[in-house]
Amino acid sequence: MMTNKWFLAGALLFGTLTLGGCTSKPAYDVKPQAGLEQARKILNDYAKGVTPGSEQMSFADIVEDVRKTDAGKAQTLEQGFAAISRNPGTRRPRRGPC
Repeated sequence: MMTNKWFLAGALLFGTLTLGGCTSKPAYDVKPQAGLEQARKILNDYAKGVTPGSEQMSFADIVEDVRKTDAGKAQTLEQGFAAISRNPGTRRPRRGPC
């Protein structure tokens, strides 16, 4: 009799621990960055001295995305990205205020 109670208690505890954690997790909406935000992040990284990498392949896409909202900024961005692509080694880390 006592064994059945312990078995039942153990089974309930096991079921609670294993099945209790099977709740659905909330879904997060991940919004893609706008072209100008992407460009700002990339350019900030370069200003800090990060070497240009594979993100250079997306420069044209970023410029086209910015062109949809502001053609002037897109032109400036296109020129800046072209300069980075031509001479990736000429970057200089930006110095702080001191």
